[in-house]
Amino acid sequence: MDDQNVSMDAPEASGTAAPSDPGPLGRIMGVFFKPKQTFESMRERPRFLLALILAAVVQLGIASLVVSSGIARDEAIAKLEAQGADQTKIDAVEKFMDSPVAPVFTVVTAVVAVGFGIVAGAALLFFMGNLMLGGRLQFRHYVCAVAFGWVVMLVDNVVRASLILAKHGYDVRLGLGNLFGEDVGFGVRALDAVTDPLLLWSTAITALAVSVFAKKGFGFGVIAVLPGFVIGAVLQGMGR
Repeated sequence: MDDQNVSMDAPEASGTAAPSDPGPLGRIMGVFFKPKQTFESMRERPRFLLALILAAVVQLGIASLVVSSGIARDEAIAKLEAQGADQTKIDAVEKFMDSPVAPVFTVVTAVVAVGFGIVAGAALLFFMGNLMLGGRLQFRHYVCAVAFGWVVMLVDNVVRASLILAKHGYDVRLGLGNLFGEDVGFGVRALDAVTDPLLLWSTAITALAVSVFAKKGFGFGVIAVLPGFVIGAVLQGMGR
């Protein structure tokens, strides 16, 4: 009888077991093709070091390409001229952008931006998920969710960088902002951000991670990431 009970209970137990750890590269690939299973495998022990490194390296590469192309220099000067800055200030910016210091500054800025963005995003998620929604997750769960969401967002960033290099300008739109003319303001840029399918994809991945870690429905994750998504859209609307 005991053997029979064991054999009957075994399938149920195996059906509820967490997926096996796919390894560092498997987790990176899995977030694109099997995100739910990937996050389930990390529920007890979130691992995000490779995701952080990948995000920083790719962002660094993108920033270096844009700076070396001269686009950052031209855009900075054009912005100063549009603001009516005096020629002395314009010459100083031009000299800095042409100096060897500019690439070093780009490297430091890109790495700091990734680190700050992920930590700030995780802190906001911690506030929403734990303090507002009762998620009871550790901070590292939220860091993991943001880091892997950022990995998916690299697709958006690479596409944007390619278009920036092709157009030799920062005015790149991937959402409904394409329906409007050349000179657009805050509203159109923010609309473009919230309708960018690649950005929505990465946001959905972060929401899925939070919901899986918390053992909640997908709506829980959506509510948790919504404030950060809105802040990001506002910042993009204020950009350029």
